[in-house]
Amino acid sequence: MSEIWRTPSLEGKWKDGKGHVVLSVVPYYHRMWVDMRLHNMVREGTSHTRHGFRLTIDQAEQLIGQLSVAIDAAKEQEEINDRIKDD
Repeated sequence: MSEIWRTPSLEGKWKDGKGHVVLSVVPYYHRMWVDMRLHNMVREGTSHTRHGFRLTIDQAEQLIGQLSVAIDAAKEQEEINDRIKDD
């Protein structure tokens, strides 16, 4: 496994250092996969959880553009929510 990126989870029961979101490249069934998974930091060291997913290289390439669309949509909705809250 080749870890690319790691960040503490900010979601529910995994926040406060209990879980990390980890992006890795892993060999699996004779292919290389892009793996994004939640790691449990409460157990000794770090251990994978079943919470996550694996993508083929082609799927990961398709996801890049869609992440940009999702981020833009989320930012736009946050701006709308902030304007409503300020009114």
